[in-house]
Amino acid sequence: MSTLSLEVATPLGLQFQTEATEVELPSVSGEFGVLPGHVPVLASLRAGVLRYESGGKVHVVAVGAGFTEADSTRVRVLTDVFALPEDIDRAETEAELKDATKALAAFGDYHSGHAYEELQRAVDWAQARLDAIA
Repeated sequence: MSTLSLEVATPLGLQFQTEATEVELPSVSGEFGVLPGHVPVLASLRAGVLRYESGGKVHVVAVGAGFTEADSTRVRVLTDVFALPEDIDRAETEAELKDATKALAAFGDYHSGHAYEELQRAVDWAQARLDAIA
């Protein structure tokens, strides 16, 4: 059976690498899948859960916003943050989500600016990590 090389890199370097028979990614336009033989694609990613199948099992990791480049043999993910489920502390992440959501609500109807966008990214990243351990 053909496989894909899956790589996840952050500004700190290569964080994750494995072989997979299928990869599902959270793009800004919705989730999409990549199988061996896929046509080349470049897509923007939103924070969410990256799913991949390896050894007959589905695995998940949390990824932040970024980009992916995929072709017939490889999926490369470039993101600002990445987490394996076993490295995620549920209580800590729930507290981060609560704090960021509360701070975001304080903006009321004013939904723009750098501070608002950073808080929204914090909410999205916390939710992605919780979804990865659900």
